[in-house]
Amino acid sequence: NEAQLVLEDVRVEPYQLVGELNQGFKIAVFGVSMGRIYNSARALGLARWSVDLALDYSTQRQAFGKPISEYQGVTFPLAESAMELHASHLMGLNVAQLLDRGEPAIKELSMTKAYAVEVGARAIDRAIQVHGAMGFTNEVGLFEAYNVVRAVNVADGTNEILRRTIVHRLLGGDRDL
Repeated sequence: NEAQLVLEDVRVEPYQLVGELNQGFKIAVFGVSMGRIYNSARALGLARWSVDLALDYSTQRQAFGKPISEYQGVTFPLAESAMELHASHLMGLNVAQLLDRGEPAIKELSMTKAYAVEVGARAIDRAIQVHGAMGFTNEVGLFEAYNVVRAVNVADGTNEILRRTIVHRLLGGDRDL
């Protein structure tokens, strides 16, 4: 359910202000920034968990007399996820360092969140594939994790919005990559 709230001629006492006068947008942007780094970490955590789960399962599940972990068709996608997770993790560390230094890191936050969510979805999808039909059951939990990452994709800006922000910053001169 949605509603629109319009306030006109409302008097706010100084003690009722959140932050400094006329700094609300800056505070809101900071909140969105923190949401983006949080959601990046959330997607990354679920992705790492799913890869661990798939690796463990691949050593236990047998096909044609040997563990499925011995088949490149099973393990190479997990290796791909591991590489993407490592890159996403480093992006998160970089953006956290920029924020700690007081830099706005708008472009970097957008890149980190967009990439982490995409990596998370791919890693979970690959883990589901390793598990086969079991990957869709509530028992394994991968399908629920995928739904969470899908929801995180929308929170604090969809990947399309994030890409728009990235290109806007690049065209505006922020070309530090």
